Amino acid sequence: MIEAKRYSLVTGASTGIGKAIAEECAKRKQNLILVSLPESGLHEVGKTLQQHYEVDVRTVELNLIQPHAVNELYDWCCRQELAIDVLINNAGMGNYSPFSSTEPETYLNIVRLNAEVVVLMTNIFLPKLREHRESYVLNVGSFVSFLPIPYKSVYSASKSFVLTFSKALHSELDQYGVHVSCLCPGPTLTETVKKRNQLLLSQNSDLLSLSPEVVAKVAIDGLFKRKRVIIPGWKNKFILSLIPLLPFRLKSYILKAIFKNGFEKEEKRPLNKTDEQKASVH
Repeated sequence: MIEAKRYSLVTGASTGIGKAIAEECAKRKQNLILVSLPESGLHEVGKTLQQHYEVDVRTVELNLIQPHAVNELYDWCCRQELAIDVLINNAGMGNYSPFSSTEPETYLNIVRLNAEVVVLMTNIFLPKLREHRESYVLNVGSFVSFLPIPYKSVYSASKSFVLTFSKALHSELDQYGVHVSCLCPGPTLTETVKKRNQLLLSQNSDLLSLSPEVVAKVAIDGLFKRKRVIIPGWKNKFILSLIPLLPFRLKSYILKAIFKNGFEKEEKRPLNKTDEQKASVH
């Protein structure tokens, strides 16, 4: 009996870390189901990966925060009879602004995509993952999963949720052969920065930045090694190791000073071509 092809499902796969993760999977000869927003260039990404790496790539353009979207994606995979043994919940969004100056709907969408969709995707696709002796879930958190960030309060809180959720599932699902990891990347140099408020530290962020390709390789290596938490870059690991040693008040003061300063600089600084080389935090 010929075994059915197995697929890795990657959300938010048209740009940035998601696109790099999709390519890293393709390099390892993993067939792909790529999901991203409509008109995001996803079909071209899929076509390129399929031709270059000779893997089967299916693309689905879908807004995952829409009602029933995750169920529609699952039903589509079932109709196609696709065997999925890797689920990568990468899709995410954030903002960089004072809490009081942002519309509530923006915050609700951040929570929906960064937290609610991750829960739904993992829960709904779990039966497919459990069809295999070994399967994997990679939830993409952030460097800020470990920190309460002023001016990115809802984003950092949503990514803290992803980290805690992933750690709990790591223990709970391992008995079924489903191995859960959380990727917590720091500033990542993307091809383009579509939203100015995604910038972290403006002038200083490059010191900690890694390319999406480096982040993706570390992520997939760590996933298949069944690491609970994956933090790319030794500098990021070192900084996070120091955070618990700081008193809460001092930590809060430093974070507020850094991010308020960064926000004010972004408010004053005109957008120019160099923004495409700046770092954005997932």
